[in-house]
Formats: sequence, C-alpha cells, structure tokens
Amino acid sequence: MSSRDYVGKEVTIRYDARRCIHAEECVRGAPAVFDPQAKPWIQPDNAAVEHLVSVVARCPSGALTLHAPDGTPLEAPPESNSAAVQARGPIYVRARVTVPAGEHATLVEYTRVALCRCGASANKPYCDGSHKRTAFADEGACPNPPPSVAGPAVGEVKVHPIPNGPLMVEGKIEFRAADGSTFTTEKVWLCRCGGSANKPFCDGSHKRNGFTA
Repeated sequence: MSSRDYVGKEVTIRYDARRCIHAEECVRGAPAVFDPQAKPWIQPDNAAVEHLVSVVARCPSGALTLHAPDGTPLEAPPESNSAAVQARGPIYVRARVTVPAGEHATLVEYTRVALCRCGASANKPYCDGSHKRTAFADEGACPNPPPSVAGPAVGEVKVHPIPNGPLMVEGKIEFRAADGSTFTTEKVWLCRCGGSANKPFCDGSHKRNGFTA
C-alpha cells in the first residue's frame, strides 16, 4: 500500500506517496511537522490542529489528508468547484470528486486531485510529476474554451478516464486558466495524452499517437 498513517494525540495525517507530486506546500506551511530530513518525516503533534487543517488543505494533489482519532476526515469539500490549469503542469481540481478506483472497482471520493495532462504519469489519471521529467511545455492558457454556463459551480464532479482516450469530466466546475481567464462548464473532455493542439481539451490526438491507459 502507498498510504501510511502518522498518528498524533489529536489527529492522524494520512500520506499517499503515489499521489504526491512534491509541491512542498506542507514543508513550507508547517516545517516542524513536515520535515523530509526527520524520522518519521511527519510529526502531527508539532503544530496546533487548526494550523494543520489549513496547511494540509494546501496540498494540491490530495496526497495529504487529515483525520480525527476515530477516522473522520477533517476536511469538507470546497464551497465551489474549481479546476486550475497549471503552466507546464497538471490540472488542480478542488471539488467533491469521484473517480473510478480501477477495473470493476467502486468509485473513490476526493476533495483535491492533480490530474495528469502530459501523458507520461505512471499513476494515471493522477499526476506523478512526470511533466518535469518530460519537459511538458504547454502554458495552460485555454485559448478555445467551451461556452461558459451560468450559475455557481457546486455539486459533485465525476472524472471518467476513457480507455486509451481523454478524461470526461461531468459536473459544474469553474476552470481557471494559467493566464487568469475563467469559464464554467458542466461537461468537458480533457486531453491526457499530451498531444492535443487544443490543450487542455481533447482533439482526438490520442488516436494518432497511440496513447494507451
């Protein structure tokens, strides 16, 4: 298993190594708790619970989650759904997100995920930092967005990886491009092969470049 629980007197911090993309928000936010040079590297008792709630919520991939002693998650889904397209990187989604857990498996639910869009992740549909290794060059500007829909971006967001194809995202969500532009959609197909000429959206390039996932 890739997940490990670090148990403190008041809270438990769960760390999923497979989803970690080393954004280091935790190290910057609470260095006394998250210290890669220490053993163990996570020590929940070194900060107040209120501060830990704030710091863990900064983790863009959801690799870190915070739980009460009885296992109850201490983070609620955000009030509005967002998908922030990172320049030369993944899409950071914050919402009540459901994703298939695997073939013939039930859905899993998250509040924070980082979705791969370079095509090279070994943990698809999640980012694993491969965009840095492959020098993924897209600037995340979203030049041709779909027509924006009105109303607040709330409710459940479903992420469906299409076999050997794009990610179909269903649910009202506000996209935030790296250039600062925004639009809200209820259904969109996102490129995950890295080859689309209309990133972050699919243009069928996965058929031409033999993408498999």
